[in-house]
Amino acid sequence: MKNILFIQPYASQLGGVDSVLLQLVQGLDASRYKCYVLLSGPSPYVEKYIALGVEIIYGPIAVFGKPTSLSYYFRNMVVLLKSIPFLIKLVNRLQIDLIHSHKMEVFGANFVGKWVGIPTVQTIHELPRKPLFAYKIIAWLDHIMNDRIIVLCERSKVMFRWFNQESVKLIKIYNGIAVKAKASLEASTELRQQLGLDSTNKLLITIARLSPMKGLEYLFDAAALVSATHPDIKFVIVGDVAFANETAYKDKLYKKIADLGLQNTVFMIGLRRDVVDLMEQSDILVLPSVYDIFPTVILEAMSGGLPVIATDVGGVPEMVRPGTGILVPPENAEALKNAILTMIELDYKEMGQEAKKIFFEEFTQEQYVNQTVAVYESLFATQKLGLVEYE
Repeated sequence: MKNILFIQPYASQLGGVDSVLLQLVQGLDASRYKCYVLLSGPSPYVEKYIALGVEIIYGPIAVFGKPTSLSYYFRNMVVLLKSIPFLIKLVNRLQIDLIHSHKMEVFGANFVGKWVGIPTVQTIHELPRKPLFAYKIIAWLDHIMNDRIIVLCERSKVMFRWFNQESVKLIKIYNGIAVKAKASLEASTELRQQLGLDSTNKLLITIARLSPMKGLEYLFDAAALVSATHPDIKFVIVGDVAFANETAYKDKLYKKIADLGLQNTVFMIGLRRDVVDLMEQSDILVLPSVYDIFPTVILEAMSGGLPVIATDVGGVPEMVRPGTGILVPPENAEALKNAILTMIELDYKEMGQEAKKIFFEEFTQEQYVNQTVAVYESLFATQKLGLVEYE
């Protein structure tokens, strides 16, 4: 039995790292791996971890991302100094065999791994942004302090290139998801009936956190353009804010719907538990992200045979291939409008089936877990032999 400590720094209320980590933990062989998750604080995902047999630990986690205040780095340096002795005691008490941190700006666990002599892995959930130099500094520290670095897509690799050489510790592993069962009849309702629509209406669904990074205001502008000539096309937004500071953005979205007169065109229905069922009742998934890395909602759509219109950001082009959907530039309502009108004239149901085929070839939970386990086992084997791979 190998004991693995996972580090998740953000107590999200919706999606993000937790949804991906849960897929991994669920897929690991419980007879071979005992999982512990260190969190900075409680979240709605704690019960889900516990249901999978995970032991939850709360403690200090230092992050060095974009500063949110003048004291940001000072405060996190204090947290880092507190976290290191805490983690050393934790690793020794639980006899941890490997530490797997999530998010590139998390530090502490990787230092401890070097200190106590156990392997460390860090999954990078970020994309390069300006200033790229700052990202490359953090990436260099990740490179130095970890045995393996997992990226989700090709675009993240640029952060790990210095002087025309790429980190030899880098490996790309696509996130994967389990195919979800349909919601129970009690949990779901007929969507068109609920919205007062009929079978002639085409439904374009967006499932996303209500955050500026998801670019929903551009979708609303596109919806206004589409509805001028195609009033039968309706837009359904499923989701809510994940953090309290995003509430103002949610209010802005409701105001935009009213200002554009889209009350009968765009429907924001909040969080739903029957997402699989809602997708099945929809025609097309639209994801207008301004910034994203590897949105699992696209994988959910693909697994259900739904074609996708999405922005060309992050790892999206590695999911949405020709014949399965349409990519558009971010922050471009006109391009979104054109993509929508183009797709409804195509055999989009056939496109959805092609997307489903690619999903099962490359993006299942089993593939994601097996590739991650292969990383773990290679490190255990190296450690057992007493080899040093990197100088």
